[in-house]
Amino acid sequence: MADRKGFTLLEVLVSLSILAATLLLAYQVISGAISAADRSERWTVAAYLAETLVLESTAVFPETGETEGKFPSPMDDYEWKRSIRPAAHSDAREVQVVVRWTSERREEQVSLTGLAVK
Repeated sequence: MADRKGFTLLEVLVSLSILAATLLLAYQVISGAISAADRSERWTVAAYLAETLVLESTAVFPETGETEGKFPSPMDDYEWKRSIRPAAHSDAREVQVVVRWTSERREEQVSLTGLAVK
Protein backbone atom coordinates (compact mmCIF):
# COMPACT_ATOMS: atom_id res chain seq x y z
CA MET A 1 0.00 0.00 0.00
CA ALA A 2 2.90 2.40 0.48
CA ASP A 3 3.50 2.67 -3.27
CA ARG A 4 0.04 4.15 -4.11
CA LYS A 5 0.07 7.52 -5.86
CA GLY A 6 -2.68 10.20 -5.92
CA PHE A 7 -5.15 11.65 -3.48
CA THR A 8 -7.85 10.00 -1.47
CA LEU A 9 -11.48 11.01 -1.88
CA LEU A 10 -11.41 12.67 1.53
CA GLU A 11 -8.41 14.84 0.58
CA VAL A 12 -10.12 15.94 -2.64
CA LEU A 13 -13.34 16.82 -0.80
CA VAL A 14 -11.48 18.83 1.85
CA SER A 15 -9.51 20.76 -0.79
CA LEU A 16 -12.70 21.47 -2.77
CA SER A 17 -14.47 22.79 0.33
CA ILE A 18 -11.51 25.07 1.10
CA LEU A 19 -11.54 26.30 -2.51
CA ALA A 20 -15.31 26.94 -2.39
CA ALA A 21 -15.03 28.92 0.86
CA THR A 22 -12.16 30.99 -0.58
CA LEU A 23 -14.06 31.74 -3.79
CA LEU A 24 -17.16 32.73 -1.81
CA LEU A 25 -15.15 35.20 0.28
CA ALA A 26 -13.49 36.61 -2.84
CA TYR A 27 -16.91 37.08 -4.45
CA GLN A 28 -18.21 38.95 -1.41
CA VAL A 29 -15.18 41.25 -1.35
CA ILE A 30 -15.47 42.05 -5.07
CA SER A 31 -19.23 42.56 -4.80
CA GLY A 32 -18.72 44.96 -1.89
CA ALA A 33 -16.07 46.89 -3.84
CA ILE A 34 -18.37 47.26 -6.85
CA SER A 35 -21.22 48.44 -4.61
CA ALA A 36 -18.95 50.98 -2.90
CA ALA A 37 -17.74 52.29 -6.27
CA ASP A 38 -21.34 52.71 -7.46
CA ARG A 39 -22.33 54.54 -4.27
CA SER A 40 -19.28 56.79 -4.53
CA GLU A 41 -20.16 57.64 -8.14
CA ARG A 42 -23.73 58.56 -7.17
CA TRP A 43 -22.50 60.83 -4.35
CA THR A 44 -20.05 62.51 -6.72
CA VAL A 45 -22.74 63.12 -9.35
CA ALA A 46 -25.14 64.48 -6.72
CA ALA A 47 -22.50 66.83 -5.33
CA TYR A 48 -21.70 68.08 -8.83
CA LEU A 49 -25.40 68.67 -9.59
CA ALA A 50 -25.89 70.51 -6.29
CA GLU A 51 -22.81 72.64 -6.92
CA THR A 52 -24.13 73.55 -10.36
CA LEU A 53 -27.44 74.74 -8.88
CA VAL A 54 -25.71 76.74 -6.14
CA LEU A 55 -23.41 78.44 -8.67
CA GLU A 56 -26.35 79.16 -10.97
CA SER A 57 -28.27 80.73 -8.07
CA THR A 58 -25.38 82.79 -6.71
CA ALA A 59 -24.40 84.20 -10.11
CA VAL A 60 -27.22 86.74 -9.71
CA PHE A 61 -28.94 88.22 -6.69
CA PRO A 62 -31.90 85.81 -6.33
CA GLU A 63 -35.34 86.38 -4.87
CA THR A 64 -36.20 84.49 -1.70
CA GLY A 65 -38.34 81.37 -1.92
CA GLU A 66 -38.23 77.64 -2.53
CA THR A 67 -38.20 75.72 -5.78
CA GLU A 68 -37.83 72.04 -6.54
CA GLY A 69 -37.72 69.67 -9.46
CA LYS A 70 -36.02 66.78 -11.19
CA PHE A 71 -32.93 66.90 -13.33
CA PRO A 72 -33.37 66.09 -17.04
CA SER A 73 -32.35 62.74 -18.50
CA PRO A 74 -29.89 61.02 -18.02
CA MET A 75 -29.79 62.45 -14.47
CA ASP A 76 -33.51 61.92 -13.87
CA ASP A 77 -32.82 59.67 -10.85
CA TYR A 78 -31.94 62.84 -8.92
CA GLU A 79 -34.39 65.38 -7.45
CA TRP A 80 -33.48 68.82 -6.12
CA LYS A 81 -34.86 71.41 -3.76
CA ARG A 82 -33.49 74.97 -3.59
CA SER A 83 -34.20 77.32 -0.67
CA ILE A 84 -33.23 80.98 -0.85
CA ARG A 85 -33.47 82.92 2.40
CA PRO A 86 -32.37 86.37 3.55
CA ALA A 87 -28.93 86.29 5.15
CA ALA A 88 -27.72 88.30 8.15
CA HIS A 89 -26.77 91.20 5.87
CA SER A 90 -29.51 92.82 3.78
CA ASP A 91 -27.38 92.64 0.62
CA ALA A 92 -26.93 88.88 0.91
CA ARG A 93 -29.01 85.73 0.34
CA GLU A 94 -28.34 82.24 1.65
CA VAL A 95 -28.82 79.59 -1.02
CA GLN A 96 -29.26 75.98 0.09
CA VAL A 97 -29.58 73.13 -2.40
CA VAL A 98 -30.50 69.56 -1.47
CA VAL A 99 -30.14 66.80 -4.07
CA ARG A 100 -31.91 63.50 -3.29
CA TRP A 101 -31.84 60.08 -4.91
CA THR A 102 -32.77 56.51 -4.06
CA SER A 103 -30.04 53.90 -3.99
CA GLU A 104 -30.64 50.27 -3.03
CA ARG A 105 -34.12 51.12 -1.63
CA ARG A 106 -32.58 53.81 0.61
CA GLU A 107 -32.99 57.56 0.12
CA GLU A 108 -29.77 59.54 0.22
CA GLN A 109 -29.07 63.26 -0.13
CA VAL A 110 -26.35 65.85 -0.54
CA SER A 111 -26.81 69.38 0.77
CA LEU A 112 -24.76 72.43 -0.25
CA THR A 113 -25.08 76.03 0.89
CA GLY A 114 -23.81 79.19 -0.78
CA LEU A 115 -24.10 82.94 -0.43
CA ALA A 116 -25.29 85.38 -3.08
CA VAL A 117 -24.43 89.08 -2.66
CA LYS A 118 -25.37 92.28 -4.51
